[in-house]
Amino acid sequence: MRAPRVIFGILTTAIMIALIFTIYFYLKALSYEVTINGQEEEKEYDYHFSLIVQEYNNPYLVELSKGAQEAARQNNISLEYRGPRQTNFEEHIKMIEKSIASKVDGIITQGLSEDFIPVIQKAEEMGIPVITIDTDLKASGRKTYIGTDNYQAGFQVGLKVIEENQAKTKVGIIAGDLETNQHSQRVEGFLDAVKSATHIEIAAIEASNLSNIQATEKTYQMLQDHPDIEVFFGTSAMDGQGIASAIDIYRPQRKIKVYAFDDLEENMELLKEGKLHAVIQQLPYDMGYESIRLMTQLKKGTTIETDHYTDVHILQKDDVLHNR
Repeated sequence: MRAPRVIFGILTTAIMIALIFTIYFYLKALSYEVTINGQEEEKEYDYHFSLIVQEYNNPYLVELSKGAQEAARQNNISLEYRGPRQTNFEEHIKMIEKSIASKVDGIITQGLSEDFIPVIQKAEEMGIPVITIDTDLKASGRKTYIGTDNYQAGFQVGLKVIEENQAKTKVGIIAGDLETNQHSQRVEGFLDAVKSATHIEIAAIEASNLSNIQATEKTYQMLQDHPDIEVFFGTSAMDGQGIASAIDIYRPQRKIKVYAFDDLEENMELLKEGKLHAVIQQLPYDMGYESIRLMTQLKKGTTIETDHYTDVHILQKDDVLHNR
């Protein structure tokens, strides 16, 4: 009889200990929140912001999020980082809707197309300020835009192409996504820059859907259709890699100049190897950092500028080698 009582007592004690630990960790969890980097921090923030981007794992946007994360730490901000795995306007807009429903203090997002105007206006009507980042949408009523002047960046690349290619030159354009504002603006700026240069001919314009595989496929098709292309312009971070890969495979003996956006590590290696002729350097980290800084100022009642352009630099092989 004694043994069952002892076993019962041990089981009862174990259950009580487990229950105590469960209650303790449950109460502890109530005072924590998952932040942008997946770590838990005590919920004693001045403000709660959402950063919602086009593609969650896109290297360029990850770099942007790092800047935002650093500024959030410095300014005691709770920051959520969200985005679809692949570009999907409907899913992106739903994420903005969820942030509005959760009554965040501010939303930072890309103004990818006119489809985003109603949800941005809804946030503003609910008293939630919106800052557009990387991609502007002035008609939405956003508080400010932070990022590259995408039209002007494309225009600068066009002028560079004219300067460096004096003879008759055929150009192929691979645009990350012609449906989103930043890429269409870069193409528009480029086309406006070269339209008066009679020796520059645009062979074709294709979209890569932000995929280096599709950029490779579209480049291959352009080279098939226009074997005399001498210049390529890629508007997204993935395009330069795809264009260089296609040239490596299908036209390895040809000297084709590739002008491509974003100084990702892979792109900089291609630049050093001479497989990219020029890399257009944006400052995504600075964009993210400034978005938190300006949103915090806005919440504190400080007037902020309606456009905050970050710098763009056109890098070439000599620039990189001399800075090593």
